Parts: sequence; C-alpha cells; structure tokens
Amino acid sequence: MFERGETTEFLEVSYANGEKEVLHFGDFVSGAMIESVVRRAKKLALKRCIGGGEKGLVTDDLVGAVREEFRENKDLPNTSNPDDWAKIAGRKGERIVAVKSLVGLTRQPQRNMEKVVTTGQYL
Repeated sequence: MFERGETTEFLEVSYANGEKEVLHFGDFVSGAMIESVVRRAKKLALKRCIGGGEKGLVTDDLVGAVREEFRENKDLPNTSNPDDWAKIAGRKGERIVAVKSLVGLTRQPQRNMEKVVTTGQYL
C-alpha cells in the first residue's frame, strides 16, 4: 500500500521555483481508505470460505483489496486547479503551479486534444 516505485507513481507536482515532486498512491491514503481496504479484504475472504476455500484472511485478500481501492480512487485529486488541490492535500511551502496525473501514462498512449478557437451559440 505504501510501496514507492514506478508502478505506484500517481501525480507530478510542479512548483513555482521549478522543482518537481512525484507523489505516490500511498501519499493519499486516509483512514477511510484503510477501512475500505479491510472491508474489501474481509469480503474476499468470506466469499472464498463460502465457496469451500481456505478460512480466514490471507495476503492475497489484502493485496487484491488494495489494488481495487486504488483502481477505484485513481481520479482522487482533481488536477484542474492546482491551488485548490494543494490546500486539500495539505502541502505547504512553495506555490504549486501544475499538477499532472501519472496514472496510465505508460500503459496507454495519450490522445491529442484539439483547441476550440470559436464557440457556437446555444439557444
């Protein structure tokens, strides 16, 4: 859950002084998320037991629960307004100028977005 590696990179934060910081999934764990992971792991263990499998919680239950929780919360921070996000995340000090999501960048190609030059009128 708190592993720090290339597969757990979540956001890249750019500061006004030019520094960049990579934040990992573990940097966003809250008590509510831990509670949810425990609930998911218990549910997995119960399903396995009902199906005639091993009783009790096993490592695979916890690992699967953590993966599912992070998958569900991959859009946790809204990166559209870095200042609002920085207040929520509790990062103090240098002003944040940009927040870039690192989730899925190596797994799928990025799409180019076209800039809209003129807007239409809606009635």
